[in-house]
Amino acid sequence: MLHKKGEKNRYNILYIILVFLVLLVLQRLFVLQILEGDNYREISDSRLARNIPVKAPRGEILDRYGRALITNRMGHSIAIAKIDDDTQKLNQVVLSLAELFDSVGLSYADTFPVSKSQPYSFEFSDDDHKSKEKDFKKKYKFDTNLSAQEVIEKFKKRYKIADSYPEDKARKLLGIRYEMEQRNFSSNNAYVFAKDVDISLVTQIKEQRDKYSCVTVYQEPIREYTNGTTAAHILGYIGIINAEEYAELKDKNYGMNDYLGKQGVEKAFEEYLKGTDGTNSIERKIKEGESELVYSQDPIPGHSVMLTIDLDLQKAAEEALKTHINRIATTSKYNNGSDANAGSAVVMDLNSGEILALASYPTYDPSRFNLDYNELIKADGNPILNRALSGVYEPGSTFKPVTAIAALEEGWVSPAETLATKGRYNYLGHSFDCNIYRSSGGNHGIINISEALRDSCNYFFYEMGKRTGIEPINFYAQSFGLGEYTGIELQEEVKGQLAGPAVRKARGGEWYPGDVLQASIGQSDNLFTPIQIANYIATVANGGTNYKAHLLKAVKSNVDQEIIKEVKPEIKHKVDIKPENLDAVLKGMGLVTAEGGTASATFADFPITTGGKTGSAQVSRGSANGIYVGFAPYDDPQIAVAVVVEHGASGSGVSPIARDIFWQYFYGSGELSAVNVPKNELLP
Repeated sequence: MLHKKGEKNRYNILYIILVFLVLLVLQRLFVLQILEGDNYREISDSRLARNIPVKAPRGEILDRYGRALITNRMGHSIAIAKIDDDTQKLNQVVLSLAELFDSVGLSYADTFPVSKSQPYSFEFSDDDHKSKEKDFKKKYKFDTNLSAQEVIEKFKKRYKIADSYPEDKARKLLGIRYEMEQRNFSSNNAYVFAKDVDISLVTQIKEQRDKYSCVTVYQEPIREYTNGTTAAHILGYIGIINAEEYAELKDKNYGMNDYLGKQGVEKAFEEYLKGTDGTNSIERKIKEGESELVYSQDPIPGHSVMLTIDLDLQKAAEEALKTHINRIATTSKYNNGSDANAGSAVVMDLNSGEILALASYPTYDPSRFNLDYNELIKADGNPILNRALSGVYEPGSTFKPVTAIAALEEGWVSPAETLATKGRYNYLGHSFDCNIYRSSGGNHGIINISEALRDSCNYFFYEMGKRTGIEPINFYAQSFGLGEYTGIELQEEVKGQLAGPAVRKARGGEWYPGDVLQASIGQSDNLFTPIQIANYIATVANGGTNYKAHLLKAVKSNVDQEIIKEVKPEIKHKVDIKPENLDAVLKGMGLVTAEGGTASATFADFPITTGGKTGSAQVSRGSANGIYVGFAPYDDPQIAVAVVVEHGASGSGVSPIARDIFWQYFYGSGELSAVNVPKNELLP
């Protein structure tokens, strides 16, 4: 009994203590919320603490000599911050800001998938319209049968857009509020309304603080393209992160208002270029209009990326493309080439795989890519397309050195063997004509393999194709890098293809014995990119070493200037070619630019000896594509060049583009008289 009584006393003591503590807490809450509530509320309302990210500058992009291709400058950006829960006030500020931008012709984001004016209709960017519309309605738990007008009304209620707004203003406001929602707008996450805003607009906003009460203006680094349109297809562009990218990158310190590389070098080297944002924690006294910085963490800039590109050579390649494409189009005979309108040129260090220039025409201004996108996708010539990496073309007669090496190495012909050409080649009841036969009914006479390359004799190479067969030809072609990725870091590269039974079967066709003849002169199903063609010629000219193509030379820290990464040459294939066979092919390519060769008119007065090969490839409509490949100097090759001009008509017609590139590389852009060559040997 005594034991039970003692236990009961202990429970009573615990109950008393517990009741005392509860009463103490209640008393404190009463004091804070009732007696002194107004005082604390006033203190709370008078101050607002907000963490504002300080954007880190992206790393600079430089050419091989350290010259800036992309750098940064400071610009003004505008953000909308959520200060309180007054939705009507927020809506009015957002609309006022939109109308201010409209008044000066500036754009802002509105990706709401309904048209901007009545009668409303759904607008989705891809072909799968119905599926996207269904997914959109499902996301917001709408009936799948709702019309666009009904969806508009649903979102007006969602964002508490008053009925008093005219329809056009309500739709404008709705679009921005929708965009804010996609960017996770909240009291902790401001919405970036616009970047790089003109100072006059900033001044108007600051002068009308009441009208733009929840608008914040701040400075941040803005990408600066230092050379206009130069290297646009290499450099690429940055854009605001989308939902899919954010889901993948949110654990790597990316926010919904961040910009990241979308294409080109900006995308390929994002991991190096992105810096680490800093933070300013600002406490603002609302009534007095004062603010105090209570915490700050400095941003860490991204690393500088040095490319293998030579800025001067890149400019020369782009200018040569533009100049000579216009020349071909305006001076063509019998309209052959009058439709020339686009092309590409690639320059490669053939002893390392470094890309020295990568030009595509027509081009665009990368600083305005996002603003001009809708016009660019409709423009003639598709200026967005990086033709050097994404354009695929039949190589035409520039493929003949591959066939020559395959035939020589497999023992089907020797360097000294001659063949009596007849102009028209008959095989299994079909006729295959040489170009000279088509134009004049003639032939190239009795020639060896080097002379066949000089004359670009189809008849000779039809015979080589028949003797060798498609498998050996494709073996050497692939070893030289044709029909496979070069390894360049940009994601835009496409693979191309080598003609053969497998490709034909995949296309639902049948491979016939005569197809090997067409493939041997670079036609049939052969499709390659200009960068592949340049890499192939580099491999032939350097004696059989196929390097991985690359644009990255080095990465340097902007904090301590330490080299983070340095790229060394990487061999993909090593092709064993007998010296006498290689000499025969290189001799033939040297004859192309010498007297009597198909490019002799272009290089007759050139101060150094080069090797090359002209080519043309018929297309379904319009003039043939013109292709030229070359290397220089002939005796000690350093660089390889590949040029493709769509509807350029002939390889000889586009060869001056390569000549201008060689001139820039070996002599620079200075006065021609400074070059130690006789006056009559100067470049025309």
